[in-house]
Amino acid sequence: MAKTNQHTLNKQIEELIRKKDLGNEKYSAEEIAFIQHYEGSGGQGKKGASGEGILYEFYTPDFVVELMWELAFHYGYDGGNVLEPSIGTGRMIRPAKDFKKCVGFEINPVSARIAEITYPGCIVYKEYFETAFLQAPRYTSRLKDKPTWLKEYPFSLVIGNPPYGIYKNQYSSYFPEAKKLKQIENFFIYQGLNLLKPGGLLIYLTGSNFLRNGDTYNEAKEEISALADLLDAYRLPPVFKYSEVPTDIVILKRK
Repeated sequence: MAKTNQHTLNKQIEELIRKKDLGNEKYSAEEIAFIQHYEGSGGQGKKGASGEGILYEFYTPDFVVELMWELAFHYGYDGGNVLEPSIGTGRMIRPAKDFKKCVGFEINPVSARIAEITYPGCIVYKEYFETAFLQAPRYTSRLKDKPTWLKEYPFSLVIGNPPYGIYKNQYSSYFPEAKKLKQIENFFIYQGLNLLKPGGLLIYLTGSNFLRNGDTYNEAKEEISALADLLDAYRLPPVFKYSEVPTDIVILKRK
């Protein structure tokens, strides 16, 4: 399997899931282990992948996931509800003690299905994270009387590896305050904090630009600092399998 082109491997996994789900068949332990090799489309454009996932789907290595959870417990995660706003195949919730306390959002239906199969009890919404703040079922207006429709709100921990880049998608126009945030990772930080209970933790693997770029993100940092305190941060070398983007782990505590 190590010699298989990742895009080809992704297609093999997609076909297995299609057949198993079509026949309403249970997955064996070996099949679950196999589908966990799915990596999404990030960095696979030259291999034949297409769609917006080429820009965003870079899944977190297991050793980084373990480190982030060590930090969560070190800084006081109390075992309460967990939100992963871009859950991918679910790697980020693997160390959770109770998957029934975990909620995720994921727009890649294959990745979302893998998370459901691998981590039974975890609720995975096959929607953009923005829909958590919009009126269901059409998601064409902001909620007015409450922060979110998520019944697990407020969360004790928001943990994840959000997408990086300029913030613009089919829902961004519903969030005029995001003009100050500019980058989608800043939006994920800000809105993730809004879903935490006081004292709750947000731990993200994010692009190093957030902490490194001097005054560029001052407006975003002011908005974020109004909600939370920066507890700690770690600069990492490039960690993604198909990208050289430098990353940081950022730990924030909701005020």
